[in-house]
Amino acid sequence: MKPLKIAILWHFHQPVYYSDGELSLPWVRLHGVKDYLDLPELFREFPDIKQTVNLVPSLSMQIEDYVSGAVSDKIQRLTRINASELSDNEKQEILDSFLICNVNNMILPFQRFKELYEVADPMNTFDTGDWLDLQVWYNLTWIGQISRQQPATKYLFDKGRDFSEDDKVTVLKIHNDILSRINSALSDMSSNGQLELSATPMYHPILPLLCDTDVAQEAMPDVNLPYQRFAFPEDAASQIADSLQYYKNSLGINIKGMWPSEGSLSDEALELLAKNGIEWTASDEEMLYNSVEVGDNLDKYFPRRFHTKEGEIKLLFRDHQLSDAIGFTYSNWAPLDAAGNFMQKLRDIRDKLIVKYGEDCLEDAVVPVILDGENCWEFYKNNGIDFLRELYQHFSAADDIETVTCGESVSGYHCDFLPAIDHIRAGSWINGNFKIWIGHEDHRKAWSELSKARQAIEDAKGKLSPDQLKTAMKLVYIAEGSDWFWWYGDEHTAPNKRDFDVLFRRYLTQIWGILAETAPAALSSSLSIVGDLNFLVQPKGAVSPNINGKIDNDEWENAGFFNAGASMSSMHQIGTILKTVYFGSDDNMIYFRCDLEKSLRDFDSLIFEFFSPREFKLILKTDSFEFVGDEILDRFIYANNDVIEFAFSKSPLFDADLAFQLRIVTITAKGEVIYPGQGVLEFGV
Repeated sequence: MKPLKIAILWHFHQPVYYSDGELSLPWVRLHGVKDYLDLPELFREFPDIKQTVNLVPSLSMQIEDYVSGAVSDKIQRLTRINASELSDNEKQEILDSFLICNVNNMILPFQRFKELYEVADPMNTFDTGDWLDLQVWYNLTWIGQISRQQPATKYLFDKGRDFSEDDKVTVLKIHNDILSRINSALSDMSSNGQLELSATPMYHPILPLLCDTDVAQEAMPDVNLPYQRFAFPEDAASQIADSLQYYKNSLGINIKGMWPSEGSLSDEALELLAKNGIEWTASDEEMLYNSVEVGDNLDKYFPRRFHTKEGEIKLLFRDHQLSDAIGFTYSNWAPLDAAGNFMQKLRDIRDKLIVKYGEDCLEDAVVPVILDGENCWEFYKNNGIDFLRELYQHFSAADDIETVTCGESVSGYHCDFLPAIDHIRAGSWINGNFKIWIGHEDHRKAWSELSKARQAIEDAKGKLSPDQLKTAMKLVYIAEGSDWFWWYGDEHTAPNKRDFDVLFRRYLTQIWGILAETAPAALSSSLSIVGDLNFLVQPKGAVSPNINGKIDNDEWENAGFFNAGASMSSMHQIGTILKTVYFGSDDNMIYFRCDLEKSLRDFDSLIFEFFSPREFKLILKTDSFEFVGDEILDRFIYANNDVIEFAFSKSPLFDADLAFQLRIVTITAKGEVIYPGQGVLEFGV
């Protein structure tokens, strides 16, 4: 029996957070102690399982700085302050920052942390012991499941409350010890062949957009381009070369594969990768479908050669449904069920490949599963360790599934099953375009300010000393990172969304300072016209809209709304079609309006799952609906036109004006998306 190969790549990434002598955000450290060591330590339990870990120098450098003591972050600073000496401003900063984590999995399971979280007015009721316990618990809850088995960590979890100032010192020391072991763990496993280490360009830039922002028009002909074009392919080349040199110096590794930031590729970017000796790279299956004529969606399971004038490079195309299943869907499942489902999906793929091509095709076929190696785990119980153990046990026991590294999957003649590719339509892993990074007015302004600063450096080269030029270019490379643009626009929101705008403008302002020129006025205030996004707003009053599927905003003026797009955060899921859900009621009826990115197709579904005060389900399709529940609706109205609208009677489902809890699921050919990603939505009627 020939096995189907699966190549899993975990992407470890954080942008640069340096600001005024400290790191303004703590995510390098907190994900470091929760994820970046725990994952490789788990891999050790399954020595026959092969995987790829993709590293970004902007992350690795900050880990090194933590370990050496060169930097600390805002959370560390607030933690180190003696609880009895906290000012009111510092207490407010703690309340604003020390509860940013997954509440269900990182706060509520711990009785003392839960008590602190549920206090209604902590500023006026917390005593010194409460502040001290909060300082310890926020740092403690981020420690990964495997690292929690160390004696000092177990002691703190067992103690649970009434912590001392010495306990704070201990938990921060534990963090530093964990961070100090990450690079050596990854390097050791790379040297024995269990892991392949790949990399991303230095500061995680979108390579095609560095080469020329006009390339965005290949996938989005109508996109509004920046006011000032950015076209510095030499920067893209430097970001690639600097990344390779960094890992050669720091880990002694010659990187052969590169996950380009956000899976972003273009013909010019591929040429630069090949020129720098990169043997393989990858993106999403959507990029394949946008670039070549494919027979069916089985084509994505065969690596392809790409020819450039600088040499050949090999391409892998990520299965986005399997990747998103781990990133989003399975966090709500029992680990055994999730692992079994994943294995069944792989076996279905194997069967389809054999039916179409014969079993010998499995010599070349591979299923690339590529996803974030950090952000999804806090949505899982026990940080996903239970699920991964179950999955790896399935892999170990299977004789029809084989794990390989990305490099192994493209070795030899494995890329010759299907013809080589000579053109890639420029885009990213998200919908095969660059909308997330250049599709909004915020992006136009941000790219334009970046272009001004970069051009000013170019114009001043003859006047700058070598050190000044080096510092200015480092700042521009940092500002070229994708993360700043990720948080501009209305696609994503997070408690720290504003901080990314502040950091981006600060880096550009520092460049103008080096040039001894006045920074553009635009950098003195936020570049974003969006501001803070409220993704759930309750109704202002009664509504009684006409259910006809036509947009009439006056009818919904008093409605509440759920902004589905804005509910996305540091992760983005393929197949999102839901934009906004409006809701409201009058004396007799409850009303919903659903605005979609595109109309439902024949096999698509929009599902409303109600949990309280009654359990029932509404399944909406293009021209039909289904009610699933024990009750019988007195009345239901449904219209699918420009928007989807529906209404149903309060009786017998609702005895009074009550809040109800639900979640919304969309099912399309690209997969299943659940809103919210964790927990439920609470609407008032």
